Amino acid sequence: MRSFPLFAELEAKRDEINSRFHRETKPLLIERFQEFGFVPVKPNNAEYMVLTEKSTGNHYLLTLGRYELRIEFEHVSRHEIVKICEISNFSLSAHTIMNIAIRAIDCWLQYGVVLDYVKAQHLGAAE
Repeated sequence: MRSFPLFAELEAKRDEINSRFHRETKPLLIERFQEFGFVPVKPNNAEYMVLTEKSTGNHYLLTLGRYELRIEFEHVSRHEIVKICEISNFSLSAHTIMNIAIRAIDCWLQYGVVLDYVKAQHLGAAE
């Protein structure tokens, strides 16, 4: 008797979670990120959005990808980009994802420190 899942079963579980995320959660997140201040880089494509700091002109770049949501900070004058958040646990609620993203942005904005976004998603927790 086998005591471990097959790879195909893991893939099926991931695909089910991702499908539900893109169908149900992603539209809510797009709406909430826009309420927060992000704007689409191109009209009719909310998968790539930007938030601009008023005082510096620096950017927070948001990408809603197939398998992850990523936020990067772009220091405009120095042309530097730092990944400050990457969420790949698509089983989380829209509320939880927003909380992690906002904490990551605030942590960078206030302190210049990258939030431990892996821990915030409860990834790698011992079973």
